Amino acid sequence: MATTASDWSQVNTSHGMLVAFGEFLKQYGLINQMMQVPIGQKTRKFTPQTKLVEFLAGIMSGIERLQDFNDGPQPVAKDGAVVRAWGQAGFAHYSGVSRTLEACDEKTVAAVEKVIDEFSQPFIATAVHDLLRRGAPIVFDFDLTGQAVSSTSTHYPESAFGWMNDRVKLGYQLARVCLSGVKRERLWLAGFHHPGDTVSAKCLKELVQAAEAQTHVRPRRRTELVQQRVEAQEASIARTRRWLDQQQAKVGRLRQTRQTLFGKIYHAEQVQKGPISRKRGVFLKKKLQSWRKRLPRLETQIARAERTIGTHQSQLHEQLTGLTQLLAWQAQLEKENRTNPNPPPYVEARMDAGFASGENLMWLLEMGYCPNTKAPNGQTATALCAHLPRGRHWVKVGQNAEMLGWGDYRLHGCPYPLTAAIERFKVGRRFKYAVLIHFRQEDAPFPTLPAWFKHYNERQTIEAGNKDMKGTFHVQHLMSRSLAGIRLQVLFTGLAANVVRWCVPWLKECANQATPKLTRTLNSPKQLVRVAANSAALVQQSSFGTSLQFAPDSSLPGVIMFLKGVPAFQLTLGFNQPYKIESP
Repeated sequence: MATTASDWSQVNTSHGMLVAFGEFLKQYGLINQMMQVPIGQKTRKFTPQTKLVEFLAGIMSGIERLQDFNDGPQPVAKDGAVVRAWGQAGFAHYSGVSRTLEACDEKTVAAVEKVIDEFSQPFIATAVHDLLRRGAPIVFDFDLTGQAVSSTSTHYPESAFGWMNDRVKLGYQLARVCLSGVKRERLWLAGFHHPGDTVSAKCLKELVQAAEAQTHVRPRRRTELVQQRVEAQEASIARTRRWLDQQQAKVGRLRQTRQTLFGKIYHAEQVQKGPISRKRGVFLKKKLQSWRKRLPRLETQIARAERTIGTHQSQLHEQLTGLTQLLAWQAQLEKENRTNPNPPPYVEARMDAGFASGENLMWLLEMGYCPNTKAPNGQTATALCAHLPRGRHWVKVGQNAEMLGWGDYRLHGCPYPLTAAIERFKVGRRFKYAVLIHFRQEDAPFPTLPAWFKHYNERQTIEAGNKDMKGTFHVQHLMSRSLAGIRLQVLFTGLAANVVRWCVPWLKECANQATPKLTRTLNSPKQLVRVAANSAALVQQSSFGTSLQFAPDSSLPGVIMFLKGVPAFQLTLGFNQPYKIESP
């Protein structure tokens, strides 16, 4: 049964921190903007936008299924204090939320995405400014994680069988990108929902473009690398044209020879019809046999040469098309450089081997990024290990890890040299090998092997983030069977994961005192959502604001928060200032 929130100067709640989350989002204007999102559904008791806000509130309370709104141990939909804090007159039954998610479409998803982007921009800009001010590198982490459903289900649109959690399952793949190094935290920038058979390599470009759009930061495009490809393509075109000219000249000679042969045969046949000596007749007969035997061979040679001409013409057409595309690509990158007068000198793309196809690495390098990844093929390690130098010295880089620098290495599909190193781990009595791949930027010091190993393995922050989303927000449990509803859940979980970090400084300012338990809770997003957001508290409303007093038997006994207005953003350093960058 739906609930409404009447006037509450003082009321108890079972979701203390969830009230604070709602006040935070309301004061920043996100909830008001969410109420303007278009949804093709009629309003009955509650607007469909209210049910969308309710869905976000439920995710931030850590619900596992929509039924928890009403049937959980502490039903969010029946908590009047939460309803009021989230700016609503009431929350609907979970079945109504489900129907609204079914009614959402691409326009709704796009509108919600725009609202989230506008809300997130000040926080993202502040984080980027902080990194640039400190001279820290801009590091984008990329990952792909599976969202499995029942293997016999037929109700999830666009689901497909794919590799998830080390086995083949039915479901979806969730591609995400985050900005790392923000005070040792991750900042989620974008997430894309794909069928389960989608592989990592296909998702890289959309993730990079989303990261640039969110951060408004992009490196200087390496047009000089594209120029290398242009010159190589022009050389290939010139070579193909030479071959084509040679084959056309050859066909011309063969046709001329055939024409001459026809003439000789015709002349000999005419001579044979007249009076000739016996000796002359025998000679002409032998010649005619030889010439006629040669004709089929000539036809075969001409046909073969004409096929070769066709192949060269097709190849030349492809090369010319490729050159046109390369020149257009180069022009696009030059234009982007002209509109980006002071790019950060070091932007890194850190990813696992699944993203690191040769084509992707080439694209990243030309886009100005410094890839930091592993070789996509295990045979690369086997091939390099077969040519290890004698007297090699393995450098200890971890408790059970050693590395050996290899130097320049060219990966198949990428025309530019990369820096490679072999790493090995002892498993039992045997070693397992892998190859780390990095791009050595000339104007930045290259890290030592231990620093390289440590920095690359810090990409576990995004993997930990995915686990955090599963453990905190249950992103793996799809709460809707509509494609729009699934995508909204992806957007809301990314937003929720950011908000529980963004609101921490505000919550510290609102607290009457920083108790050890409060400090531990604020430093743990999982504790904030799964425990504090489901802790009993007394909510008091006055003309000065909202106060939140956690119950003595709650997770934060004695903690009082006065939820006053949130501070405005003041960016003290502009993007057009020079920065000193440090290599990781």
